[in-house]
Amino acid sequence: MEMFGGVFMMMLFGYSLIPLFPFVYVVLRWRQGREGEAADPQLGLKVALHYFATIGLHVVLMALVALLYSFLIDSSRASEVMMRAGVGLLIGGGLVLGGHTMMLKRLTDSASRPNVARVFAGLNLVLCGLIGTGALIATSVMLLQENVPEEGFKIAMVLLTVYLGSWGLQARKLIAYSARA
Repeated sequence: MEMFGGVFMMMLFGYSLIPLFPFVYVVLRWRQGREGEAADPQLGLKVALHYFATIGLHVVLMALVALLYSFLIDSSRASEVMMRAGVGLLIGGGLVLGGHTMMLKRLTDSASRPNVARVFAGLNLVLCGLIGTGALIATSVMLLQENVPEEGFKIAMVLLTVYLGSWGLQARKLIAYSARA
């Protein structure tokens, strides 16, 4: 449980440390000006909503990791604790992701101007790919070791499954956005 808490806190710390909101906003505003497009009056709102939806997505992914790992734990008490944490993260992250996705659909013209959605789909593709690739490399290294820590191997396998699966879904989403452009 402590390992998941550490990973979760590092993820949130990374999101708060990296100024994604202003960076994405400035880049997209600059790009609109460079290409001679009319300024998007909803750009700030769309960037903010996508930013929080991205955080919600990654909380949901961590919830899935915790839930899948809870099925692999030998101790029933530890499994219950991990499952409760996973369900709590799933509810909170699902509400954040679902609420912000709903607001994007109802309050913005994101469907007709998907530039912000495309940027955040690319960002999520990279984030999921980085975590999934790290898990793949860790799993590959552990497979060739003599004394493999069982719990570490289980966590790496669950991370590999969840994040590379999400990487594939994010890739499909980005390809769909690119096909429409």
